[in-house]
Amino acid sequence: MQAGGPDSAAISEAPSSGSEESDCEPCPEADADTALTEEWARELLIGAGVVCPQEVRVESRAGVAGALSRVLAVTVRYESDGERVALPLVVKLPPRDPFGRLFVAEAQFDTREILFYTELAPVLNRLAAEYFGPGEGLPIPKCVKARLPDEIGGDSELVLEDVTSIGFDSADFAEGLTVERARAALYAAARLHALSLALREREGPLDQRFDFLFPCERAAAGYLRLVRRGLPQLEAFLRGRTDCIEEAAAVSALSARAPSLLGTLLRPAEPAPLAHADFWSGNLLFREKDGLSECVALDWQMVSLGRPMDDVALLLLSSLTPEMRRAVGDSLIEDYGDRLEAECARLGAATSGAIVRKGLKPDWPRAALRALLLCAGSVDVALGEPRAERRLLEAVKDLHGQGVLSLKPDTD
Repeated sequence: MQAGGPDSAAISEAPSSGSEESDCEPCPEADADTALTEEWARELLIGAGVVCPQEVRVESRAGVAGALSRVLAVTVRYESDGERVALPLVVKLPPRDPFGRLFVAEAQFDTREILFYTELAPVLNRLAAEYFGPGEGLPIPKCVKARLPDEIGGDSELVLEDVTSIGFDSADFAEGLTVERARAALYAAARLHALSLALREREGPLDQRFDFLFPCERAAAGYLRLVRRGLPQLEAFLRGRTDCIEEAAAVSALSARAPSLLGTLLRPAEPAPLAHADFWSGNLLFREKDGLSECVALDWQMVSLGRPMDDVALLLLSSLTPEMRRAVGDSLIEDYGDRLEAECARLGAATSGAIVRKGLKPDWPRAALRALLLCAGSVDVALGEPRAERRLLEAVKDLHGQGVLSLKPDTD
C-alpha cells in the first residue's frame, strides 16, 4: 500500500516511488553534479567550522532522481590538523527538468524543507535541550548547509549528514515494519508533536511565526487530485476481484462524496501541533542500538499544522502488514499516546497533551480515511507487488467494516 504527500502522490512521488530513500530513477553515473566541486566542498567545510581544510575532494557514491528532487550521496574527504577525515553527506537539489523544477518552486517544496531545517527545527531543538538535555531534540539528520533559491525555479541546495554512516538504514516496505520499529517511529512522531505543542503554548499558533508551513488550501488541491485520479483506479482494482464487490461500491460512493469531505479531512484541530504529513516507512530510517530500535525521519517537504493522528494512521495503514496492524495497532496507538502525554508534561504542556491524547481514538475514522486517500493516490505503484496489493485490499476491507468509508462531512 502506498502513501505520500498530496501533491507528490498525484505525480507518483509516493511511498516506494519518490521520497529520499525509495525507488526513484537512478541518476546517470550517480548524478555526478558539476556543482559539487572541490571549491563547493571547501566552502561547506569552512562554513561547518573546519579550519583550513587541506587536500579536499568530493566522491559521489550514489544518486536518485525523483519528481521533487535529486538526492545525491557524496563523501567529502579532507585533511585537517594532520588528520584525514571522511564526511558522508546527502545533497538534495531541484529536479533537472523544467516542469518538475517549476512544480517544486510553485508548491515551495524545496523552500519549505530548507526552512524547516534552518528555522523551525533549531527552535524546537533548543526547546528540547532546555527540558530534556543536549542531543534530545528532533530525530532528524543534522543540516550541514542550506541555500534557498534566489528566484522562482532557481537552484536550491540542502546538505544533510548521511545517517546511514552511523548505522541507520531503510526498511523493506513490502515486508512491513516490525512492532519495535513501528513503536520507534511513533515515538519519533510523538517528539515532533509534543515539542510543537509546547512551542505553541509559548508563542501561539505556529503558522504565524513559520509562514512557510504547508497551507491547508494547497493540501486540499492536492487531495482533490487524489480523489479524481486515485479512487477510480482503486475502484477498478477492487471490481476486478470477486471478494471486494461491497468495498468497490463503497469506494465508488466515496469518490462522489470525497470532495465535500476535504474540509473535514484536512482541518487542523486545536491545539494544533506540527504534522510530518507524509509519515510512512519510506521516509524513515532505522537502526538497532543497545537492544532498542531508533528512528530518524526524512523528507519534510509537507510539514504543516495538523492532527497527530494523521501521522499515526498513515504509518499504521501504509507500513504494517494487515496481521500486524490488527494485532497491535490499538496498543501502538496507546503507546504513542502515553509517550506524547509524558513528553508534553515534561515540556510544561500537560494540558495540551491531555487534550490531544483524549482525541486520538475518536479521530481515527477521519485520519484513516485521509490516509486511504493518500494510499489510493498511488495505487498504481502497489499493483504487481503481491504483498503491497494485499495490504491495500485488507486495509480497504477493514475500513469498510469499521464504517470509515461512509464518513460524512462535518456539519459545522
